[in-house]
Amino acid sequence: MKINIVNLDKDGWILTKFAKNIYRELKKKGLEVFLSKKPKKNVDVNHYIIFLFLKNKKEFFPTNTINTTMLTHVNDQIRYEKIRSTAKFLDAGIAMSEYHGNEIIKKKLGLKKVYHVLPPHDNDQRIKKVNFGIFSNTYSDGRKNEKVLLDIFSTLDTDLFKITIIGKGWKKIVNELRRKDIEVKYFNFFFRTIYIHEFNKIDYLIYLGNDEGSMTFMDAIQLGIKTIMIPQGFQYDLKELVTHHLKKDLSNLNKILVKILNNKKKFKKYKNNLTWENYAHNHLKIWKEIKKKKNF
Repeated sequence: MKINIVNLDKDGWILTKFAKNIYRELKKKGLEVFLSKKPKKNVDVNHYIIFLFLKNKKEFFPTNTINTTMLTHVNDQIRYEKIRSTAKFLDAGIAMSEYHGNEIIKKKLGLKKVYHVLPPHDNDQRIKKVNFGIFSNTYSDGRKNEKVLLDIFSTLDTDLFKITIIGKGWKKIVNELRRKDIEVKYFNFFFRTIYIHEFNKIDYLIYLGNDEGSMTFMDAIQLGIKTIMIPQGFQYDLKELVTHHLKKDLSNLNKILVKILNNKKKFKKYKNNLTWENYAHNHLKIWKEIKKKKNF
């Protein structure tokens, strides 16, 4: 299949990015692809980016090719009329969402078919990880239940979270966590300026001790930061400010952490799907479907 991406963008900005990226991804598939300013006759597909700059002339559109156009921001009379005047020359429009595609269909602008392909991201950013803060020392009697954290964190998706620890006695556990590819920021000393700086960057404060309570809870209240802890001692008196209530045996800790990370997990799923590669692939599927129907 020979494909011509017709870049009609006058600003050389976002629409040009779409044209260049779909061209690049189709080339990667081994297809014969062109990136031009005008339609071509000796290709299977002319895809126009975007409809707003199409010419209202029959001779502009080669009759021996599939002609499709990108549809976006179809939301005023000028754009409605542009589609009405060019729809008869097009095999289909490709919207950026099912929602907008359906809105265009409702307008009855004369398009033979309206497809949709969700826009991709540039894959140049990492998912912002949930930052769990643990601010306490450990003790030889294990009263802070630090080993429970090691066991549970080791089972979670390391792409979705990181840990900030401030306190003495964590070095061995920190090394174990890092060996499991878990991102850990560790300070084995306490300076309040550093502590407050790091506290402001966490999403959740975790405290596993089952004693009178941790003064870090009071700082979480100051900053409005969510907490995961056992309602006991003064934490019990202020339990309405404890976001996630741990049982005394910590048996629900894993369930709480999984629930928190599941909210982030859905973003990872869509991040993996909404790529320029899939954007190009879904256009190719549309063109193959049209070609089959036209019996080229």
